Amino acid sequence: MNSIYIYDGSFQKGDAGFFMIRGAAARHCLESGIPFDAARAKIVRDEKGKPYFEDYPLEFSLTHSGSLWMCMFSSQPCGLDLQVIRDCDHEKISARYYKPEEQKYVEENGLEGFFDVWVRKEAYCKMTGEGLFGADMPSVLADSGVFAGKEYHFQDVEIADDMRCAVCTGPEAEIELRVLA
Repeated sequence: MNSIYIYDGSFQKGDAGFFMIRGAAARHCLESGIPFDAARAKIVRDEKGKPYFEDYPLEFSLTHSGSLWMCMFSSQPCGLDLQVIRDCDHEKISARYYKPEEQKYVEENGLEGFFDVWVRKEAYCKMTGEGLFGADMPSVLADSGVFAGKEYHFQDVEIADDMRCAVCTGPEAEIELRVLA
């Protein structure tokens, strides 16, 4: 089971916010029957900066936008991204970084379409640990595919009308949303 924990309020970013990840992980593990000691759970970063638990086989992906903080937990690699829809030069950005079919989607769907694509790209990159907008990155318009020999699936997560959120996981899995108080 994949769980996404949502918190609305003020929070610390970067390494200073790791205590929130450990707290949400402890709740996820308790609810899933997985042994986890939040006090001993050390979060480190790989060579590309992706954070992970050093001694626990628990995958996670963190995102935040506006006042919302979200963290997804899974037994497999996962990626999560959230964006508040805000004004930007979406046509120029998509012309530069998006694949032709993604650009067409943005032309047809405007600013909201731009962010539909953006959150999927970010979620994919967070799952794989690869950089954003790489030449080998697949189009994110299909809900699933195989890239570099690995299967991936996208799911859009409805949060609010002025936000876009997407997850990317390996073999398709159910996602549960949970609120952190």
